[in-house]
Amino acid sequence: MDEGNGDGVFRAKSKKTKKWGMYQWMFEGTDVKEMIPMEYDSLRNFPFNGSFAAVYNDGKVGIYLCEWSYGKDAKQTIICRYDDYKRIRVRRDQYDGGTIYLAMKKDSKWGYVDWLTGEEKSEFIYNTIDDMPSPSFVQKTY
Repeated sequence: MDEGNGDGVFRAKSKKTKKWGMYQWMFEGTDVKEMIPMEYDSLRNFPFNGSFAAVYNDGKVGIYLCEWSYGKDAKQTIICRYDDYKRIRVRRDQYDGGTIYLAMKKDSKWGYVDWLTGEEKSEFIYNTIDDMPSPSFVQKTY
């Protein structure tokens, strides 16, 4: 169970395929809703009010959009081909709540990837996240 959010979300593993998926037990009834299909070696929970979660296959990470934010459009937007990831909140001024950008690591180098579309938005030339400049694109959320 995802006890951090208290929303009835849990991860389950298939005995047959050994793959993980994510589900939500509906409090109003006995139905269980699939949030992420049982297709991954492992996966992370959605952060509180988060738009996406990390999914893993063969030691590589990808991104799956959250159904709470994207409804029927929730899907895997980034295939599992990256080595690591980090969410980066960028604030444009002191009153801005910030926008979440996604840095991903590929072949020992970091770059930006649009988590909504899966498009690589920068070259993967940075040794560390601290070496990366501010993103030069606007991360859309819808």
